[in-house]
Amino acid sequence: MSQKKTERLLNLLIALLHTERGISRDRLLRDVYEWSPGGKRDREAVERQFERDKADLRALGAEISERQGYEREDSSATTSLYRIDPSLFRLPEIEFTPQEQSLLALAGLACQGALAAAPARAALRRLEAAGALPDSPPSLVQPRIRIADPRYAILADAASKQAEIRFHYYATSTGREEERSVQPWGLGQRYGQWYLVGFDVARGAARVFRLSRIRGRVLVGTEHSFDPARAGAVHEQLEELAAMPAQHARLRIAEGRALELRMAWTQLPAGDAPEGWDVGEYTYQDLSVAADYLAGFGDALAVETPDELADAVVRRFEGALAVLGTQGAPPVPAGPTARRTTSSDERLSRIVDLVPFLMRGPVRVDDAAARYGITPRELLQELGALQFSGPTDLGGWQDLIDVQVDDDVVSLANAPELARPRRLSIEEALSLQLGLQTLLPMASVDEQPSIRSLAEKVSAATLKGAGSIPEIDLKSEPQRNAELLPELRAAVAEGSTLRLEYLNPTKDERTERLVNPLGLRSDGDRWYVDAYCHRVDERRVFRVDRIVGLEAAAPIPLPADYDPFPAPRMFEPRDTDIVAVLRLAPEALWIEHEYAAEDGIDLEDGSRRVKMRVSGLDWLPRFLAQFGGSVALEGPEEAVEESRAWLARALRTARSR
Repeated sequence: MSQKKTERLLNLLIALLHTERGISRDRLLRDVYEWSPGGKRDREAVERQFERDKADLRALGAEISERQGYEREDSSATTSLYRIDPSLFRLPEIEFTPQEQSLLALAGLACQGALAAAPARAALRRLEAAGALPDSPPSLVQPRIRIADPRYAILADAASKQAEIRFHYYATSTGREEERSVQPWGLGQRYGQWYLVGFDVARGAARVFRLSRIRGRVLVGTEHSFDPARAGAVHEQLEELAAMPAQHARLRIAEGRALELRMAWTQLPAGDAPEGWDVGEYTYQDLSVAADYLAGFGDALAVETPDELADAVVRRFEGALAVLGTQGAPPVPAGPTARRTTSSDERLSRIVDLVPFLMRGPVRVDDAAARYGITPRELLQELGALQFSGPTDLGGWQDLIDVQVDDDVVSLANAPELARPRRLSIEEALSLQLGLQTLLPMASVDEQPSIRSLAEKVSAATLKGAGSIPEIDLKSEPQRNAELLPELRAAVAEGSTLRLEYLNPTKDERTERLVNPLGLRSDGDRWYVDAYCHRVDERRVFRVDRIVGLEAAAPIPLPADYDPFPAPRMFEPRDTDIVAVLRLAPEALWIEHEYAAEDGIDLEDGSRRVKMRVSGLDWLPRFLAQFGGSVALEGPEEAVEESRAWLARALRTARSR
């Protein structure tokens, strides 16, 4: 976006916000576009430019009204008058209690690392510029929402606009891809999976679609092509998933193995079980989810009944073996390196957000640039556009924004039209709503009403006001040991020492640990405790649902030179890690984001080659098995051979039922 266009759009925005009566097209062409009768520029071309600029401002969230009226009280003829109602553009005056401020900041943190992270950061910056957030958000408890499918944003946007969509969908009931036309109502999460809920046009009924089974592009149609669903419709449809009849599988598990699975099954009398094996019953609802989970245990188990579940597990091993060690399609030819350009929407949006932040007081250039993810040089360019912007009076005199940069400190004044932050977009508000929903499992009784109140306030801060956000139903499934969360949270706050009996499913072992909990965090439906482990004298992360026993222990201080802050990433890289080269099929591209893979390369068949650090070879084949061939391990050779042996043993056992 050129500097000239930036200045023009800013001046158009300010002019439309500044006027109370409305401003005529002729005056806009004179003041903003510097057009005059008899000049070199064609009026029709300038008016087309004006129409394009109006579209850019609408994308920013500005509702431009047009009416017939008198531009001046002494005018004798009516004309078209344009205006932006400031109350519809700016954040409303919303007060947050100190508790709500802390919860809102925590909700924003929950989206970090997910596809909702960028809009969450933008929303928090805007609310902070309006004085709604504390300077230092809490950090001891950090829930995180898991959104890995890049189509999530497209689907949520289509639902908010009531735009019909088309896509190809893999139906497990038929094993085929079918094109679906859907009126999207909203989205939700169940069993760790994201689902789209909407009206299936061809079938004439509401349907639920798992996002990971949507293939190819999602085509979005005309906005407002159907009426929004009634309140609660998304929740009702997703609850029907939980109402699916329970199914029962008979499993054979090797003695002393699959310890994690044994916590979720009912062991039966040995009966005719072969020597060295136990038999039991496992309850499930979704066959595909159950097959993914059971395949991860490899040759430690065999499904005896039902046949469809046993066959599904076998297919996963066969699929993983078929692609193991293969090299796949060639990389997409590299074109010339494109210079990154900033879109008009992105730059204008950032400048408008910068103004209320800078008007709160002098700020160092480096600090302001870092806050908005740009370089100091880019920040100075944005300021250059601002200093040539401001409203113009009837006499043609322009009152410019006052921009001062002295000793790398910037201050801003005389910008009343942009002094208050603009309203939140649907995507930004939605990211905060998701974050708030992740807080509910660990919220205290007095915090839960504040979370629900916050959700209403966030909805009211959007462009369309309360009720404009599509229904998003995020439900944390009852996790094993969820009752431990308050106790662990208290231990974090008090610096207590706990004795854990902990299950390591990869090694099929239980160990006892003395730990000092340092933080509590979630990732999707899973909760983790970040703790200093005295058994290994290092920091470790423990999954709460794998804690077999928990009790208070005699206090053990942390090492004198140990700094518990800042908290590390969920999984820290180590020198002993193995760098696995993986090829992700189109339906598994979400893994790159979910597992923090690196060095991605697009391949000609639509798949993608990535590198992922893994802690050991004992975990890798378990990971591959669950994807049934949509994730292929290309190297290193040692990892390929270890995985081949593991998968072959698992396949023989699965077929031996």
